[in-house]
Amino acid sequence: MMTRSPLLLLALVLLPATKTFSQGCSDAGVCTAGPIGELELLGDSLHAMPEPRHMARLTFSYAVGERSTTITQGVLELGFGLTGRWGVQVKLPYQSASGDLGTNSGLGDPVITTSYDLMKRPGRRLTGLLGMKLPANDASAEADDLDLPMPYQTSLGTTDLLLGLNYRHQRWNAALAYQHVLSQGNSNKFTHALWMDDMDALGYFESWELERANDAVARIQYALPIGDLAIQPGLLAIYHLDQDTRLDSAGSRMSVEGSDGLTLNLTIDARYRLNDAWTLELAYGSPMVVRDERPDGLTRSMVLNLALAYRFGAARE
Repeated sequence: MMTRSPLLLLALVLLPATKTFSQGCSDAGVCTAGPIGELELLGDSLHAMPEPRHMARLTFSYAVGERSTTITQGVLELGFGLTGRWGVQVKLPYQSASGDLGTNSGLGDPVITTSYDLMKRPGRRLTGLLGMKLPANDASAEADDLDLPMPYQTSLGTTDLLLGLNYRHQRWNAALAYQHVLSQGNSNKFTHALWMDDMDALGYFESWELERANDAVARIQYALPIGDLAIQPGLLAIYHLDQDTRLDSAGSRMSVEGSDGLTLNLTIDARYRLNDAWTLELAYGSPMVVRDERPDGLTRSMVLNLALAYRFGAARE
């Protein structure tokens, strides 16, 4: 029977954090791809409880971006265990953004991954991940015939290779990942000059034909079981390996100074088991360290996800 105390505890953990930080950066794809960072429910032995191989999840995401831009997403995620060790996962997002320059909505960048358990022992698992993030569009959505800045775009416009390793040892979870841009397809033309130095537009980073650099990711988490509820606080580090580039007012490519470097996020995930098949899931993230320049539009002061997941099929071996 569901009790109120675990949910109340979760609310007390999350609510004080929502006003802690003022700016930051969200995930470009690999940080939550496939099994990376996935929270597993724990039994009394501290080992993960056996779960069905297949999964369907519907996630609603609310985030606050640059200049209090509101970004919402609905994400359909499907995962299929082809064997006890090997699985495939697909994420299909629909995104909407609104702010002082306008609104935009549409399909977001889909992510397709495959994962394989390289090692499986009682209380331990090492999983490798390979995947792709595909562009839903070229990031050129407009308002009043003017290109909107990147926080309003539903795609980064890039095709990316995703690589990762996820290691789980009892309550601890650690991951290393890498996101490599295979092709630059961003056709965004947002500049301050094209908006005639509109005072609202001046607050956004310019992104004329932006070309993103690659990302390296590290995260560590610790699971705390409380009855049917599991809470997993952690840290997520995203290192932008080089400076992004864009075109300047003369049409020449320039490096964006300060766009490389570290972003460090505090994360808290939670899963509540409703029954053997259904779980209610919550995830929160907010930054503690940010890069000076973030022209890709991934700035977030906070991200809050609420998901309902259904797991089915034979249990994983």
